[in-house]
Amino acid sequence: MRAGLTAEPAVQVQFEGLEEMGRLSRALAYRPLPLLAEHGLDPRTLRWHAVQSLRARRELNRLLRARTPDVLYVHTQSIALFTGAIMRRVPVVLSVDASVRAWSQMPAWAETRGGERQVRPSVALERRALRGARLVVAWTEWARRGLLAEEPEANVIGHHPGIDLDYWRPAAREPRERPRLLFVGGRFAEKGGFDILAALQGRLGSAVDLDVVTRDDVPQAEGVRVHGLDPASPELLRLYQQADLLVLPTYGDTNPWVLLEAMACGTPAVSSDVGAIPELLDEGRAGTVVPHGDRDALAGALDALLADGSRRARLGAAARERCEQRYDARRQFPALVTRLRELL
Repeated sequence: MRAGLTAEPAVQVQFEGLEEMGRLSRALAYRPLPLLAEHGLDPRTLRWHAVQSLRARRELNRLLRARTPDVLYVHTQSIALFTGAIMRRVPVVLSVDASVRAWSQMPAWAETRGGERQVRPSVALERRALRGARLVVAWTEWARRGLLAEEPEANVIGHHPGIDLDYWRPAAREPRERPRLLFVGGRFAEKGGFDILAALQGRLGSAVDLDVVTRDDVPQAEGVRVHGLDPASPELLRLYQQADLLVLPTYGDTNPWVLLEAMACGTPAVSSDVGAIPELLDEGRAGTVVPHGDRDALAGALDALLADGSRRARLGAAARERCEQRYDARRQFPALVTRLRELL
């Protein structure tokens, strides 16, 4: 959105965010309740939503005492479950990348927090928030369908905020001895990191190398380099631009930024059939989609792409073109502003 603002200089935007949780908030949101947990009754999902929504409401009320904006744009609905009174004072737009139910049913954590008993209270609060919002901006068509399935009366449109295509851009690749793959993710296990290591077993360091960008612990292996980089690091941009493939066989993502960043750099991606990933990759026309958890399919997809440089080039070009058509922040932000003006 900051990048998109350059195309709408007349629009004044004040960015605010929630600070990290304090000790009490973390305890209320995360600490298990043993007696309830024994019987599967610990409302973990609701507790997190309640704590974050109360914190967000307090912060929003503080901001509104200082000034009243034309539109209050909140990302995401999961921190806006207790903003009914605010919605009656100010037009509120909810920015949403997944419904509560869809997020809870991600394969990475469906067994622990995806059950109906776990999500039902939060879904009820979500429906109320979706009805109260003047507009709901779903980042993908996958998200839009999920939200309307939960609350058909919500005013939901599909609109991705986009990324800065002037920053995330292709560059000439440097010559090297072996192909180089790239993984970027804050949760190595949940995002399929161990699946990559298994799929490349016996070839790492001899036929292919792997760059891993994460803060998690990664097993040491020949041909694997681990980088602890910030999202704004120039080195991260260079890794995207120089990789032959981005690999993200994730179990827990809705529409991962790392895919769009790689696509914008013209780097073909291999990812899983989770959330809106097939949609981002244009159902396989701008990248390769494999079933999550299928290490054989992942290995096969990597082998096929590593052996076919022309196909990699075609996918990389298609990925960049898709970003230019659908995910350019300098086009997406003015389009959003037009909708907000119509709303007002």
